[in-house]
Amino acid sequence: MVKKDKIAIFGGTFNPPHNGHVHLLKAFCDEIDFDKILIVPAAVPPHKNAPDLAAGEQRLQMCRLAFPAAEVCDIEVKNGGKNYTADTLEALKRVYPDSQFYFIMGTDMLLSFNSWRDPERILKNAVLLCDARDETTSVRELRTFAKLMLGLREDQFIISDALPLPLSSTEVREKCRRGESIADLVPPAVAAYIEKEGLYGR
Repeated sequence: MVKKDKIAIFGGTFNPPHNGHVHLLKAFCDEIDFDKILIVPAAVPPHKNAPDLAAGEQRLQMCRLAFPAAEVCDIEVKNGGKNYTADTLEALKRVYPDSQFYFIMGTDMLLSFNSWRDPERILKNAVLLCDARDETTSVRELRTFAKLMLGLREDQFIISDALPLPLSSTEVREKCRRGESIADLVPPAVAAYIEKEGLYGR
């Protein structure tokens, strides 16, 4: 039996990518020996308004700076408009047909998974990886939710017990608008890029 490459797929708006994103990815890399990591910034987030959204190319570049060991994939930025995970995974599966995908998400995303477009198509193409990003929800509670409320099998999801690093891109943007330091919130190269490009009120 041929060994399938393990590919981590980390999607998000990344407006901007921050240390919480980096921490989340590292937590899973410590648990699973991935052959490839794909970072997939959204063109437009399908689930929320983003009035202060940086340009697609700027967010792609910030992701390259934040995740130097990963490959930044522009499939959704190139498509433009709203993209859906089910469609993106199917498109990537055509590029990597013999690979096992692992789709990385946070607690809030798992809790709302049943409301996503075509969740069954997502599960057909990827194992869900979730980190307990806030301390109000335990690993045990998330596992119970995944099995009882989402009806997932054991082989369809993995919940990490890594300690969460609660951060949000909103927090970073608000600090930028107030002219406060973001040195402790984003990787140094990302902070320098935000300053150079004058993003988020810098």
